[in-house]
Amino acid sequence: QHQKPASVITEDYKVPDRMVGFIIGRGGEQITRIQLESGCKIQIAADSGGLMERPCSLTGTPESIEQAKRLLVQIVDRCRNGPGFHSDGEGGASVQEMLIPASKVGLVIGRGGDTIKQLQERAGVKMMMIQDGPMPTGADKPLRISGDPYKVQAARELVLEVIREKDGDFRAGRNDFSARLGGANLDVPVPRFAVGIVIGRNGEMIKKIQNDAGVRIQFKADDGISPERVAMVMGQPDRCQHAVHLINELIQTAQERDGFGSALRSGRVRGRSDWTMGSPGPLQEVTYTIPADKCGLVIGKGGETIKSINQQSGAHVELQRNPPPSTDPNTRVFTIRGTAQQMDLARQLIDDKIGVRETNAPPYSHNGGFGFSPFTQGPATHQK
Repeated sequence: QHQKPASVITEDYKVPDRMVGFIIGRGGEQITRIQLESGCKIQIAADSGGLMERPCSLTGTPESIEQAKRLLVQIVDRCRNGPGFHSDGEGGASVQEMLIPASKVGLVIGRGGDTIKQLQERAGVKMMMIQDGPMPTGADKPLRISGDPYKVQAARELVLEVIREKDGDFRAGRNDFSARLGGANLDVPVPRFAVGIVIGRNGEMIKKIQNDAGVRIQFKADDGISPERVAMVMGQPDRCQHAVHLINELIQTAQERDGFGSALRSGRVRGRSDWTMGSPGPLQEVTYTIPADKCGLVIGKGGETIKSINQQSGAHVELQRNPPPSTDPNTRVFTIRGTAQQMDLARQLIDDKIGVRETNAPPYSHNGGFGFSPFTQGPATHQK
């Protein structure tokens, strides 16, 4: 502690890093209230430095500092012990907060907590509305959502739907929220070359699909490596099925444009329902072999280079972990999958990394079209 004139002191204190947002509140409302009630000035560090707790300083009289501590502890305890709290200590779990307008808090909670229970069950997450006390205060309330990252994001969308609902339509007819929540949560693989078509300019196409089918569609986070992006479709099973059909029609259009042919064969949709739906047709695939001592140049530190190659080319490039026994031990084999143009660009990017010059041979030929003739194999048809 550092003594200051007039019995004002500054004391170091720590709060859980993940609860800083609740402590500060919207526009700083919560922390302002604590400072006014306690008479203590609170300064919270900009970050925790990767630790579980965030340092802060409390400045005021000893009495005001103790009062500020009590108020901070109350907030932390409400977060930890309130109904619906879910620890994010599990691997991969995500915890997010969103502010609910004061006029919509009751709508999100529902009579007897029915709506928030439905939201938790349907989205597969835990939710807790942070209340300052048992009586309404007229202030916006933080809603804490925790669970798998993609489920948390989907839950946020569902909550926003509730907030956007007109009170008169909320419980009736086709707009019944319980009915819209019931049913499927499907993952639809979309090849990278078709993602732009599915989304459309300024998101117009994906909005049209959502409106036509009566579902919510959201692309999961891009890992930059996979040959596909995953679109999550949420809604009633029959509406999800219609949405998947519309998405696959767009994928087919993209395939025909790129010369893949029109057939959508033996597709798959990953999700809670075991439906088999149409999805991308055959993709071209080639193997590309390079000297073993150049492999690190293609992979890069932490896989950054190969991720960049995938992102720049739109193809999917990966190292074969278990090449055939006959493979030369002094070489490494990569698989490249995508359109002819994407594979050609990926090959050029690899050549740039390993210092191989272009040749005039056509791409994907058996005679060295990749500019590294002893190692190159021709294209194969890859069926997803």
